Amino acid sequence: MREKLIKGVAALKVRDWVLAASGRYWYMSYIDSFSKNLETVHVTKIARFIRGIPENIKPAPATCSMSLIVPLDLSLLQEDYDELIDLAIMNADKEWFFELRERMLQDV
Repeated sequence: MREKLIKGVAALKVRDWVLAASGRYWYMSYIDSFSKNLETVHVTKIARFIRGIPENIKPAPATCSMSLIVPLDLSLLQEDYDELIDLAIMNADKEWFFELRERMLQDV
């Protein structure tokens, strides 16, 4: 598994949640992979932020510079889990669903 160290922040890994700048918006995304030179990261965007307010979007792939990636806090509220689990179900992503379920049980 490839990881990237960002200026004193813990190494990022595939499936980590991040804020990623793409075009003129910031997106809540998860990491799919890293480029060979580790200068870019391939993500799946799931929500767009407009004036700081999240808007759900159809999941879409994007490639971003590592300098435009911000790790997200690993703490989630119950409502966050509920919404993410709903997204996993809507996208028929069983692996993500079970990953969220396990993490939710550990956090509660």
